[in-house]
Amino acid sequence: MLVGTVLRKRYKIVGRLGGGAFGETYLAEDLDLPYHPKCVVKHLRSKNTKSEVLYVARRLFESEAESLSRLSQFSNQIPKLFAHFEENGEFYLVQEFVDGHDLSAEIIPGIVWSESAVVKLLQEILEVLVVVHQQNIIHRDIKPQNLMRRREDNKIVVIDFGAVKEIKGLVADTQGQVTSTIIIGSQGYMPNEQANGKPKLCSDIYAVGMIGIQALTGIIPHQLPEDPSSGEVIWRKWANVSNKLADVLTKMVRYNFSQRYQSVPEALEALALVSPPTSLSANWWKLLFPKQALVGTGVLAMLMIITLTWLTKTTPHTDDNDNFTQLPCDSKLSPDSLPPLPKKSPDKEFKDSKYYGSFDNNLNGKGSLMFENNRFYGNFINGNLTGCGVILYSPTVKGEKKYVSVGQFVDNKLNGLGKITWEDGVEYRGNFKNGKCEGLGILKFADGTLKKGIWKKGNLPGSQSTCNR
Repeated sequence: MLVGTVLRKRYKIVGRLGGGAFGETYLAEDLDLPYHPKCVVKHLRSKNTKSEVLYVARRLFESEAESLSRLSQFSNQIPKLFAHFEENGEFYLVQEFVDGHDLSAEIIPGIVWSESAVVKLLQEILEVLVVVHQQNIIHRDIKPQNLMRRREDNKIVVIDFGAVKEIKGLVADTQGQVTSTIIIGSQGYMPNEQANGKPKLCSDIYAVGMIGIQALTGIIPHQLPEDPSSGEVIWRKWANVSNKLADVLTKMVRYNFSQRYQSVPEALEALALVSPPTSLSANWWKLLFPKQALVGTGVLAMLMIITLTWLTKTTPHTDDNDNFTQLPCDSKLSPDSLPPLPKKSPDKEFKDSKYYGSFDNNLNGKGSLMFENNRFYGNFINGNLTGCGVILYSPTVKGEKKYVSVGQFVDNKLNGLGKITWEDGVEYRGNFKNGKCEGLGILKFADGTLKKGIWKKGNLPGSQSTCNR
């Protein structure tokens, strides 16, 4: 869908947020409201246009829209549904835009969290799932990328519920029976019963447990081995963890779903006993008294359990001698391993730049971009370094420092995991957004001193540390 497209004469597409096998997600403006507030448009289409398939797709779509609308009434940590509609066999959801970052900016491979930070994170996620499961809805795709940290209040917002994804995989057999070929879930966070197409409420609990294990070990879940005889995940030898928390996590991620916690309140109660209580969870009362009152014995049970649920104030931690996070591009690129420039004329040449490598007429390809004093190397899209790459930067402006950047780029700027090393020996390693340190990261000074935390626009809040050099 092109930027500038207006859907229903109201929602103007202003940018693409992402996409995959199930559809595309766009940032849009609501032209009917003052100041044109931002919203999110999800565009889904079925591969199959048979009438019986579209009938089932429409039913799934309506059911999911109804679920999303109902859930957002019970919790402000689930995006509001503004509109849903169908055009030419394609389906659209319009939802609240969440200003913040997803938890992949905090849970970074190679960086190990403290136990108390993990307990707090698990409680934050589970508290939102209480509302979801009360409506007998299984999310089916709990993972860091689907958990947003909202900027205004620092709370977790759960996004991207799974049911509409089935639309993409609907097929009809020769008898006209319609089924879905799509298994919803993500590798490493999806338990075996969900992979077999039979998810349970405790399947979401498994996913939350794997997020906790990921934060404790610094290892991406699908990289953890499994016991060949039992199917259980092997993880404890990579974690510095108490037996209490280890036992809770082990029960959350049992291979056999009947051996897990069967409800979110049960898991919350177990977590509350792991560490000494310090303060009540700030939003416990919202779980007891949502906009529509809870009824039955569940209210009393929730009251007993959530009053035991405490949060400790802490931040992700690594010991001073920890290795820095392993970058996804480290094994492919480094400043010392750049190929030499060919001894020939540039493949593409402009007034102030030269391209060497395999490039088409639109400057898509792989190779080097040379300026007078700087060199970019890696994958290029429309002439800009995009994907894994390296930048060797020698500034011509007085006062700026020479540096080397390695990592994930979008349009010549680090976006995602990366590192910058300056000529004076200072190095930042962690998350970037639009070329600035943004999210969890570590700044290492030449004397070995470390500054660690969640960075905002190149600065570490609460300190004088900056990576804007």
